[in-house]
Amino acid sequence: FLPPIHLAYNIPMTLQTFVWGTIAGAILGWLVWVAIVAWLDPVQAGSVGFILFFLALFLAVASSTAIAGYGARRLIGGATHPSHHVRPSLRQGILLGVFFDAMLLLQLLRLSRWWLTLILIVLFLCVEFVFLSYDRNTRRVATVEARGSASAG
Repeated sequence: FLPPIHLAYNIPMTLQTFVWGTIAGAILGWLVWVAIVAWLDPVQAGSVGFILFFLALFLAVASSTAIAGYGARRLIGGATHPSHHVRPSLRQGILLGVFFDAMLLLQLLRLSRWWLTLILIVLFLCVEFVFLSYDRNTRRVATVEARGSASAG
Protein backbone atom coordinates (compact mmCIF):
# COMPACT_ATOMS: atom_id res chain seq x y z
CA PHE A 1 0.00 0.00 0.00
CA LEU A 2 0.99 3.55 -0.62
CA PRO A 3 1.06 5.98 2.28
CA PRO A 4 -1.91 8.34 2.34
CA ILE A 5 -1.39 11.69 0.72
CA HIS A 6 -2.39 14.60 2.92
CA LEU A 7 -3.17 17.65 0.89
CA ALA A 8 -3.37 20.95 2.70
CA TYR A 9 -6.62 22.52 1.56
CA ASN A 10 -6.80 24.83 4.55
CA ILE A 11 -3.93 27.06 3.46
CA PRO A 12 -5.49 30.45 2.78
CA MET A 13 -4.83 32.12 -0.55
CA THR A 14 -4.50 35.84 -0.47
CA LEU A 15 -6.32 38.02 -2.95
CA GLN A 16 -3.01 39.17 -4.36
CA THR A 17 -2.00 35.53 -4.98
CA PHE A 18 -5.27 34.93 -6.84
CA VAL A 19 -4.90 38.01 -9.03
CA TRP A 20 -1.25 37.46 -9.95
CA GLY A 21 -1.68 33.70 -10.34
CA THR A 22 -4.65 34.19 -12.65
CA ILE A 23 -2.83 36.81 -14.70
CA ALA A 24 0.17 34.49 -15.00
CA GLY A 25 -2.13 31.63 -16.03
CA ALA A 26 -3.77 33.79 -18.69
CA ILE A 27 -0.44 34.95 -20.12
CA LEU A 28 0.96 31.41 -20.09
CA GLY A 29 -2.20 30.01 -21.66
CA TRP A 30 -2.26 32.55 -24.47
CA LEU A 31 1.48 32.18 -25.17
CA VAL A 32 1.24 28.38 -25.32
CA TRP A 33 -1.89 28.54 -27.47
CA VAL A 34 -0.27 30.96 -29.94
CA ALA A 35 2.85 28.76 -30.06
CA ILE A 36 0.73 25.68 -30.76
CA VAL A 37 -1.23 27.44 -33.51
CA ALA A 38 1.93 28.87 -35.07
CA TRP A 39 4.30 25.92 -34.89
CA LEU A 40 2.30 22.71 -34.59
CA ASP A 41 1.03 20.88 -37.62
CA PRO A 42 -2.27 19.23 -36.64
CA VAL A 43 -1.77 16.33 -39.04
CA GLN A 44 1.67 15.43 -37.67
CA ALA A 45 0.89 16.20 -34.02
CA GLY A 46 -2.13 13.93 -33.94
CA SER A 47 -4.25 13.65 -30.83
CA VAL A 48 -1.52 15.03 -28.54
CA GLY A 49 -1.50 18.27 -30.52
CA PHE A 50 -5.28 18.58 -30.28
CA ILE A 51 -5.24 17.89 -26.55
CA LEU A 52 -2.55 20.54 -26.01
CA PHE A 53 -4.48 22.99 -28.20
CA PHE A 54 -7.70 22.57 -26.23
CA LEU A 55 -5.98 22.60 -22.82
CA ALA A 56 -4.04 25.78 -23.65
CA LEU A 57 -7.19 27.44 -25.00
CA PHE A 58 -9.13 26.44 -21.88
CA LEU A 59 -6.44 27.87 -19.58
CA ALA A 60 -6.23 31.09 -21.58
CA VAL A 61 -9.98 31.71 -21.83
CA ALA A 62 -10.78 30.63 -18.26
CA SER A 63 -8.00 32.74 -16.73
CA SER A 64 -8.66 35.79 -18.89
CA THR A 65 -12.40 35.82 -18.26
CA ALA A 66 -11.92 35.09 -14.56
CA ILE A 67 -9.62 38.06 -14.07
CA ALA A 68 -11.82 40.29 -16.27
CA GLY A 69 -14.91 39.20 -14.34
CA TYR A 70 -13.16 39.84 -11.04
CA GLY A 71 -12.13 43.31 -12.19
CA ALA A 72 -15.64 44.14 -13.40
CA ARG A 73 -17.14 42.93 -10.12
CA ARG A 74 -14.69 45.04 -8.14
CA LEU A 75 -15.74 48.13 -10.10
CA ILE A 76 -19.48 47.43 -9.92
CA GLY A 77 -19.61 45.43 -6.68
CA GLY A 78 -20.03 48.29 -4.27
CA ALA A 79 -19.24 47.82 -0.61
CA THR A 80 -18.82 44.01 -0.63
CA HIS A 81 -15.49 42.54 0.36
CA PRO A 82 -13.22 41.93 -2.67
CA SER A 83 -12.78 38.24 -1.82
CA HIS A 84 -16.51 37.66 -2.39
CA HIS A 85 -15.96 38.27 -6.11
CA VAL A 86 -13.40 35.48 -6.57
CA ARG A 87 -15.69 32.44 -6.54
CA PRO A 88 -18.22 33.58 -9.19
CA SER A 89 -15.44 34.97 -11.38
CA LEU A 90 -13.54 31.68 -11.34
CA ARG A 91 -16.68 29.64 -11.88
CA GLN A 92 -17.82 31.72 -14.83
CA GLY A 93 -14.33 31.73 -16.31
CA ILE A 94 -14.19 27.94 -16.14
CA LEU A 95 -17.67 27.62 -17.64
CA LEU A 96 -16.74 29.96 -20.50
CA GLY A 97 -13.49 28.06 -21.12
CA VAL A 98 -15.39 24.76 -21.30
CA PHE A 99 -17.96 26.38 -23.60
CA PHE A 100 -15.27 27.63 -26.00
CA ASP A 101 -13.59 24.24 -26.07
CA ALA A 102 -16.91 22.47 -26.64
CA MET A 103 -17.81 24.80 -29.50
CA LEU A 104 -14.43 24.36 -31.18
CA LEU A 105 -14.58 20.60 -30.70
CA LEU A 106 -18.01 20.52 -32.33
CA GLN A 107 -16.62 22.58 -35.18
CA LEU A 108 -13.63 20.25 -35.52
CA LEU A 109 -15.95 17.25 -35.74
CA ARG A 110 -18.16 19.13 -38.23
CA LEU A 111 -21.11 18.87 -35.82
CA SER A 112 -21.55 22.56 -35.13
CA ARG A 113 -25.15 23.64 -35.65
CA TRP A 114 -27.05 26.67 -34.38
CA TRP A 115 -29.40 24.54 -32.31
CA LEU A 116 -26.50 22.69 -30.65
CA THR A 117 -25.02 26.04 -29.75
CA LEU A 118 -28.35 27.09 -28.28
CA ILE A 119 -28.59 23.85 -26.28
CA LEU A 120 -25.07 24.38 -24.92
CA ILE A 121 -25.88 27.96 -23.95
CA VAL A 122 -29.04 26.84 -22.13
CA LEU A 123 -27.11 24.02 -20.42
CA PHE A 124 -24.40 26.37 -19.19
CA LEU A 125 -26.97 28.93 -18.04
CA CYS A 126 -28.77 26.21 -16.07
CA VAL A 127 -25.49 25.20 -14.42
CA GLU A 128 -24.81 28.83 -13.52
CA PHE A 129 -28.32 29.27 -12.09
CA VAL A 130 -27.84 26.16 -9.95
CA PHE A 131 -24.63 27.64 -8.53
CA LEU A 132 -26.28 31.02 -8.00
CA SER A 133 -29.22 29.48 -6.15
CA TYR A 134 -26.83 27.41 -4.05
CA ASP A 135 -24.81 30.52 -3.19
CA ARG A 136 -27.95 32.45 -2.24
CA ASN A 137 -29.23 29.57 -0.10
CA THR A 138 -25.86 29.20 1.62
CA ARG A 139 -25.73 32.94 2.29
CA ARG A 140 -29.28 32.89 3.66
CA VAL A 141 -28.52 29.96 6.00
CA ALA A 142 -25.31 31.64 7.20
CA THR A 143 -27.22 34.89 7.87
CA VAL A 144 -29.92 33.08 9.82
CA GLU A 145 -27.33 31.16 11.85
CA ALA A 146 -25.40 34.37 12.57
CA ARG A 147 -28.57 36.12 13.76
CA GLY A 148 -29.46 33.11 15.91
CA SER A 149 -26.06 32.97 17.58
CA ALA A 150 -26.04 36.77 18.08
CA SER A 151 -29.43 36.77 19.75
CA ALA A 152 -28.54 33.77 21.91
CA GLY A 153 -25.38 35.46 23.22
